[in-house]
Amino acid sequence: MGSFDATANNALRDRLVFIAILVLAAIARFVGLLHHATMPDEAFTFFIAAHPVPAIVALLKTGDFHPPLVYLIGHGLLALTTRAYLLRIVSALFGIAGVAATYAVSRRALGPWGAIVALLVALSPALVFFDGFFRMYAMLWSLCMISWALLLRALELDRPLRWLAYAICAIALLYTQYLAFFTLAAQIGYVLVFERRRAHFWIAIAAAFLAFAPWLPIFIAQYPLGGTAYNVMHSHWSQMWQAAPVLLVDGLPLSLELSPLVSIALWCSLLAGLVLVVVQRRWLIAALLAPLALQIAYSVLSGKLLLGQRYLLQAIPVLIMLVVVVAQTLWHTRARPAALALVAGLTVMMAAGTIDKHFLAPYMPIDWTEYRRFLDAHVQPGDAVIFDSSMVYYVLIGSEAASHRPVFLITDPKDAVNDAARAAKLPRVWLIDYQSELPDPQAVAFTTLAKNHPRFVTWRSTQSGYGDVVLTTLFLPAGAKRSP
Repeated sequence: MGSFDATANNALRDRLVFIAILVLAAIARFVGLLHHATMPDEAFTFFIAAHPVPAIVALLKTGDFHPPLVYLIGHGLLALTTRAYLLRIVSALFGIAGVAATYAVSRRALGPWGAIVALLVALSPALVFFDGFFRMYAMLWSLCMISWALLLRALELDRPLRWLAYAICAIALLYTQYLAFFTLAAQIGYVLVFERRRAHFWIAIAAAFLAFAPWLPIFIAQYPLGGTAYNVMHSHWSQMWQAAPVLLVDGLPLSLELSPLVSIALWCSLLAGLVLVVVQRRWLIAALLAPLALQIAYSVLSGKLLLGQRYLLQAIPVLIMLVVVVAQTLWHTRARPAALALVAGLTVMMAAGTIDKHFLAPYMPIDWTEYRRFLDAHVQPGDAVIFDSSMVYYVLIGSEAASHRPVFLITDPKDAVNDAARAAKLPRVWLIDYQSELPDPQAVAFTTLAKNHPRFVTWRSTQSGYGDVVLTTLFLPAGAKRSP
């Protein structure tokens, strides 16, 4: 009787902990969800989703790197409401589901310590930030974790309905982001090594790839455009040292987030966790790490920029697992205070980063509504406008800067050369520079315009969000006044 009561009490405690973590995840994601301005990537998603389905397919084939699911979801929801910002609720719900799946997977991998992993994922500043926008990033990381949870559940009890759920999730994952291939490859490898005779898995995975087959011609057409990322992996290696803090404790003051002390502590924890995973034969965690290894290898071999923060969100839960493996191991030694300090320190930094992103202006997204008002007050009829990174155009549709004047959208270095040469022939030219290190890494547009327009004035926005900054330059002919 006593044993039964203890088991029931433990189950109740686990259920309450699980609910508390989900409530925390919901609070972190829904506070301020509908208050911030639309960001460029989100505006682009709304722009594509507002088209009829055949036009969505055509636009993705020639102008984007991604599969269609998020756009089709947006298309369906925009038929119900014109308030596009409400679509963020979908991303937030996916994020909460991802936390729930993380709890299920990490409990299998780490026992009761899995709850700490789920807690940290619920608080993760990077995940909370991207779960607040209607884009495929929230769907990608959450579906990756959900697919692992469903796979492990089906392997535990071989039931057709469980495999059906896994197959549906795998299909959704493939149609969400092409990085899904890395996760599915890791799952195939895991089953090959440990559960190779599970016929239902092979049927489910075959069904997922067959369901993706109709989209394959579009993927092949997209691949030269980027195939899920810009072809600019070079020149970004120097930033890889920042990967650990940017993924785990983003949102802190840069003097702290990127300090050598924090970076070294995080990297040492991750590397120690990796060693412990191998030594202790925690093969599930090793399998969860495999997609990250594949993604890094593919980035190196292809030269594609797949190591930016938004493309690594699905790695955050397993990176947290590595840290918790270290804490769990230390807890069973005389170094128990170090384990407590490690978990507490990471929890405090993550919570602080998330709070900063919600409430402190320097860490929040750029206020594009305010920026639109600035441009509308200064742009004159006949001015040319170059969007150095075309994404800004979509968030400014309907503004003075995007209407009734020569407009140039730079999407790659070739555009930068041609568009800057054409715009340089006009007397007044605005250059809106946002993340131009991708489409115009050599600053060709600025250099070309500066040669033909000896007078110019530049405004710089406050750096915010995940490092965003917008530089706005008005180029004027000789003799013109500097004031717009």
